Amino acid sequence: MESAPSSARSTRVISASEVLFLIVLLLFLTVVCVWPILTWRIHHFSTWAPDATHTYAVHDRGGIIYLTPSFGKFFVSLPWLWGALLVATVVTGLLSSKEPGAKK
Repeated sequence: MESAPSSARSTRVISASEVLFLIVLLLFLTVVCVWPILTWRIHHFSTWAPDATHTYAVHDRGGIIYLTPSFGKFFVSLPWLWGALLVATVVTGLLSSKEPGAKK
């Protein structure tokens, strides 16, 4: 008895759009996981009054806290970053789901 040839296995190669989707998905999941941790620990990185290094004012739960400028700008941009990565994940997911050469 001879066994069936192993050429029946799929040799599909991952496409560039699928790689892009996986990268965007990884970035999105990173932001989703980091954001709650940062908001939970934001007061560890902040002060209640501005000083030489903490000059960026952030309105947080009815009060104002001061962060370093780079961290403050990153923290404030998180909602925009989350939304942009969500849209990018959906768009790249739709692009990667199409088979190459498939026509409507």
